[in-house]
Amino acid sequence: MVFFSSYSGIVLCTDVAARGLDIPEVDWIVQYDPPDDPKEYIHRVGRTARGLNGRGHALLILRPEELGFLRYLKQSKVPLSEFEFSWSKISDIQSQLEKLIEKNYFLHKSAQEAYKSYIRAYDSHSLKQIFNVNNLNLPQVALSFGFKVPPFVDLNVNSNDGKVRKRGGGGGFGYQKAKKVEKSKIFKHISRKPSDGSQFSH
Repeated sequence: MVFFSSYSGIVLCTDVAARGLDIPEVDWIVQYDPPDDPKEYIHRVGRTARGLNGRGHALLILRPEELGFLRYLKQSKVPLSEFEFSWSKISDIQSQLEKLIEKNYFLHKSAQEAYKSYIRAYDSHSLKQIFNVNNLNLPQVALSFGFKVPPFVDLNVNSNDGKVRKRGGGGGFGYQKAKKVEKSKIFKHISRKPSDGSQFSH
C-alpha cells in the first residue's frame, strides 16, 4: 500500500484495521462511529502507542444523545477529556458537496448506499438505550452524505416484538422493535418470519 511507504497521510478504514494491519507511527486515530463495546474502542486506539515519541492521540466523535457511551469508557478506565473547537474555523462545504453528489451518478449511488448502510448499522447497535435509530435526525444525517432529502431505507425486523435476536453469522444483535415510530422518520420496518438462515480525546 502507498500509505505504508508515505511520510505522512490519512487512511480510512473499518474495525478490520484495529487488529489486522500493522501500521507504525500512528499519531491520530479519529473514530466517527463509536464501537459496540469499550474493548473494541481500546483495540482501535491501541495503534496510537506507535505515534511520535511513543505517544499518539485518539479522537471520538459523539452526538449529544450519545454521550452516555462515555460512562462505559470510564468504567473501563479509559481517560477522557473534552476537545473544544471553533465552528467559525470550519469551512462550509455543504453546498459544494450537494452539487457534487447531484451531478455525479456514481457518487450519488455510492452516497445513497453509504447512507443506507449507516442507518442499518446504527439500527443494529447493541446499546440501544444510547444508540437509538428512532432518535436520529435523519435530515441532518442525510445532509452529511450530500442529500437534501433523506433516501428511503428498509429496516428488517424480526417478527417477535421486543426480542433481541442474534444475526446469523454476524455476531451482533438484531433490531429491537420500538414501541412507537415517528411519522417523520424516512425508513420502513419490515416484519419477517424467522428463518434458519460531541468530541472527546485522550
